[in-house]
Amino acid sequence: MRVQQTAGPLCVRIDREPVELPTQHTDPVEHAWSRLQASNPRYFNGGILSFASFDVNSGTIHARAEQYKHHAVRETVDLGVTLLAVTGVLVARDQDGIERFMIGKRSPTTHRYGNLWEFGPCGGIDQPATDVQMLDQEMILQELRRECIEEAGIDLSSSSITPIALVHDDSVGSVDVVYRVHLASIPQQRANWEYLECDWLSLSELQERIGADPDQFIPTAIPIARLLDALKDEPSD
Repeated sequence: MRVQQTAGPLCVRIDREPVELPTQHTDPVEHAWSRLQASNPRYFNGGILSFASFDVNSGTIHARAEQYKHHAVRETVDLGVTLLAVTGVLVARDQDGIERFMIGKRSPTTHRYGNLWEFGPCGGIDQPATDVQMLDQEMILQELRRECIEEAGIDLSSSSITPIALVHDDSVGSVDVVYRVHLASIPQQRANWEYLECDWLSLSELQERIGADPDQFIPTAIPIARLLDALKDEPSD
């Protein structure tokens, strides 16, 4: 697990050079993908972005256009496809003025880390239209807003959103662009297929739960929580 703090706007540059799948991988990939689809009908082979590198000085993430199935079969055939995703750390003050952070318990039907708690909503950044070579910060935030509507029914249109880090999870092959999202108030939650339940915790409550049982959280949640603790005394937007 590796965390790269960020400052200032981010963008994603997309390499659309076709990636040739080695012949020896063709059949194993198709067989593995068929098994995944048989186990869960929600699997869909859409276009994704695969993380390549990050230029911290310019805030530029370099990614390449890929297929989701080439990432999903990683446990059977590792093609080196690292999913580029976006995560929102939602924070709002309660009636006593205490900052509380939203965590969601993932459904067992999710591809990875079922039944574990995470910061969210989160999800892969969709591959844009073929004529788009770069996503600016606003386009990345559009992906985050879409995830929030779909997964939690929360509208971020009037929220303050700040990039705080890139979090690398090599065990599952993902890099999350993490944004802190300040909401005006704690919204009403609704369960869906993505989250079994949601909770809003103060930073101390969050640290206490992680300390008591870290295995109930996805691995990336723990370094994010540490970063939030490190940033707690810094001014926010």
